[in-house]
Amino acid sequence: MEFNSTLELLQSDPRSKAYFDSLPAAVQKQLLDKYTGAKNLEELRVFGDDLRTTL
Repeated sequence: MEFNSTLELLQSDPRSKAYFDSLPAAVQKQLLDKYTGAKNLEELRVFGDDLRTTL
């Protein structure tokens, strides 16, 4: 299993966690279930916004 740096980001950055919490549950699940590799809030927003438009 690949390490998902998104989970580490959510645990260490309150702003990223707040953004994540604002996303729909389906988007949150995809971000955690798939290897997104977000290392900062900007990357998390890119992945989250892309998923939000496709789901």
